Amino acid sequence: MDRLRERRESLGHTQTALAKAIGWPQQKLSAVEIGSRRLDVMEYFTLTTALGLSRQAALNLVPEVPRGRTWKSGSTRRR
Repeated sequence: MDRLRERRESLGHTQTALAKAIGWPQQKLSAVEIGSRRLDVMEYFTLTTALGLSRQAALNLVPEVPRGRTWKSGSTRRR
């Protein structure tokens, strides 16, 4: 999320001002920027749109998931 922080700073926005503009608590934006909180897709596009990024530019910032990686589902199976 360093790129998003860098983008925010280059635009001259504080965390407080940006968070207020998108209706988030400042602590949430701080946690996102330091990597301790993940975003869902809609939150990500809300943030990147507020930073003036097109959807394509926002997608270009997303790291690729390594090939061959498998995702295990949780133990949510009903019995």
